[in-house]
Amino acid sequence: MPATLLRCVAGCFAAVLAILVGTASAHAGPDAVPGATTLSHTQSVYVSHCGGCHGIEGISGPTFVPMLRNAVGSFACTDEGREYLIRVPGVSMSLIRDDQTLADVMNFVLITLGGTSTPPGFRPYTAAEVHTWRQHPLSDPEFLALRAHVLERSLAACKKAK
Repeated sequence: MPATLLRCVAGCFAAVLAILVGTASAHAGPDAVPGATTLSHTQSVYVSHCGGCHGIEGISGPTFVPMLRNAVGSFACTDEGREYLIRVPGVSMSLIRDDQTLADVMNFVLITLGGTSTPPGFRPYTAAEVHTWRQHPLSDPEFLALRAHVLERSLAACKKAK
């Protein structure tokens, strides 16, 4: 089994474990572990649908999977970058079929995981935006080149805004 697949499988195991811990502590009785972490619905959805590859903290291993922690927010400096993030196949064709839930997950990703990379004036995604943009998933054979160009323009916009 290739190393990248093994890391993804290991990440999936960690994601499932995190969900079980969060679910158990959310329904825990008097014998619960004091200070145990509980996850919101949005966090649980992120962990179960995205955390296996992107990491439960947005830190992916050394693979082709992009790092989210303190990085993904840079795309939010342009409308093109915002739309790009929703049109990425892993997002647009996600098993998260409810547009509002996907908007909530993407807002969690940008606001929480994006951290210092997300611009102060970030406009949270709406269900309407998600619905419109996910109808047109990216299928460009030069996907990585497109990503680089979109990110380059977004980073330039971020610098101008400062």
